[in-house]
Amino acid sequence: MGALGNDGLAVPGRVDLAHEPPFVLGNLGFDPPTRQAIHSDQRQTIEPKVMQVLVALFRARGAVVSRDELIAWCWDGRIVGDDAINRVIARIRALASGLAEDSFQVETIARVGYRLLESGPKTNSQPKRDREAPVAGKSSKRQFLIAAGLLGTVAATGGVAVLVQRGRRHTPPPEAQELYRRGELAWKSALGDQVRQSVRFFERAVQIDPQYGQAWGALAVTYTHFLEGYDQAEVAALPAQIRAAAKRALDLDPDNADAQLALSNIRPNFRNWAQSEREMRGICERHPEHWLSHARLAVLLYQVGRLREGIKFHSRVLEIDRMVPLTHAFIIRALSNLGEIQEAEAAIRRAKQIWPSHPALWETEYFHLLFSGQPQAATALVMDPRSRPSGMDKRDIDESLTLARAIEYRRPADVDKIVEPMREGAMRMIRAVSFVAPVFAALGRLDLVYDSLQRYYLDRGTFGPPAPLGPAPRRNTDLLFSTPVLPLLGEPRGAQMLADIGLERYWRRTGTVPDFRGR
Repeated sequence: MGALGNDGLAVPGRVDLAHEPPFVLGNLGFDPPTRQAIHSDQRQTIEPKVMQVLVALFRARGAVVSRDELIAWCWDGRIVGDDAINRVIARIRALASGLAEDSFQVETIARVGYRLLESGPKTNSQPKRDREAPVAGKSSKRQFLIAAGLLGTVAATGGVAVLVQRGRRHTPPPEAQELYRRGELAWKSALGDQVRQSVRFFERAVQIDPQYGQAWGALAVTYTHFLEGYDQAEVAALPAQIRAAAKRALDLDPDNADAQLALSNIRPNFRNWAQSEREMRGICERHPEHWLSHARLAVLLYQVGRLREGIKFHSRVLEIDRMVPLTHAFIIRALSNLGEIQEAEAAIRRAKQIWPSHPALWETEYFHLLFSGQPQAATALVMDPRSRPSGMDKRDIDESLTLARAIEYRRPADVDKIVEPMREGAMRMIRAVSFVAPVFAALGRLDLVYDSLQRYYLDRGTFGPPAPLGPAPRRNTDLLFSTPVLPLLGEPRGAQMLADIGLERYWRRTGTVPDFRGR
């Protein structure tokens, strides 16, 4: 779990002892808020930094934690010498051998980092559990007493009381269940602030009940949302955090679909389309009622130009739960890009009956009108105050009107007024290319389309400074199949780009054909 930032939301990876739940390692219990280590009737107060690093290693659940991750999570990214980390690791090892010998050990992985290995009494293997109400595995009497001792310490200090319930069906307390319910509703709303809030709801649910497998799975898969749309440096701490939450979920419920999906989604789809598709299809087959697996598979299919099949999976999402606004938005956009204008507008009307002014749906309708040859209708949409989402200020309105006029009349002054800020912004922040490239195409600036996409997908050319792809690049390819960009794929430069990116190889190896070639 992450610490809380100034806005009350979780900061991924950071260890804030005040918000960490108690945990058990072998014969030792730990209460991070009070920095207490408990063994039988012995208690020892641990240095704050030692407890922080121990929590970070414990959260990884046996995975290796790098020194850079420890610095980011426990030292807030400040420059820290090897001596400081070595000293803390030595204190943790001394704790393991001093207070309760053989409870755990810290293994050094040369030139990589550290991992925590539990070496005390082991719990019995856990049976497969009901997904809605997971059952905790059995435990030795010694571990039960440790947990009970920890409970007493936490209760005495006013912390969150946690008692691992063993040997019977586990039912989360009502407060945790309500937080889970609110987290699901917040996430499905697809509003930026609410998505962030959902993380906090799920984190709070597992703080209250660390045995709540369903909430751990939801937390893991919600964290994956923040992998998209950010630079690699910004999300460096997230994979370990996702793995830790997913492992907790799978320990409690080996069939947890959210956790399975979260682990699959750590790897980007870009250039891994075939593997990601296989994994997500498997999850959908095992969990036919899991809406999110179907939704994410649909998005992957849009990325490889298989829009019609993607619509089928998103339609399945609506059969499971029609109250997911982004699903409606994706279907509308796919229909529009397929040239099925009447079907797209029927889908818009159905969605607006539920959400008359949802930001994602409003934006989807606006660009559908722009890119389907209806800029005057797009202008009317912007001018109608009843349709506009709340929070849309005068600047947003003016920019939307300018874009609509530029596409309608192609006056150089209007085109330049739109293109230049977008070009400069995308050069500074390369991920913005996925938004601006279709606009460049719609305005006839094909030079900028090719230049920006070369930098975005291949880190080539003169469009802004280098943007190294690194080992795990996240790049959206669905924009290639949008109405403005699609004609360019028939040109030699566009065809070469499909080959260079790897999409041609994907289609050849999977025996699939993108929709634009099947028309």
